[in-house]
Amino acid sequence: MDTVGELAGMLRHVTGEDERWAAAVTPQSRLEDDLRLESVEVAALGAAMHARWGVDLPGYLAGLDLDQLVDLTVGDLAGLVAA
Repeated sequence: MDTVGELAGMLRHVTGEDERWAAAVTPQSRLEDDLRLESVEVAALGAAMHARWGVDLPGYLAGLDLDQLVDLTVGDLAGLVAA
């Protein structure tokens, strides 16, 4: 499975959304505006990403300014995994 697909599955799990919702997640999907993630969901996603890939999502997010946080996409997260 590709990274974006795995992230969509993780997002589905932490949000409780259905498969149709997860199928619409693309690399361009913004966590804030498009997916409407709550802070607790972002925290759960961070834990899942750490367990799967060893990624420090909270540390990454701490280095972003407000505009970057608002514009953060699934593709950005996939890039973080690849780095």
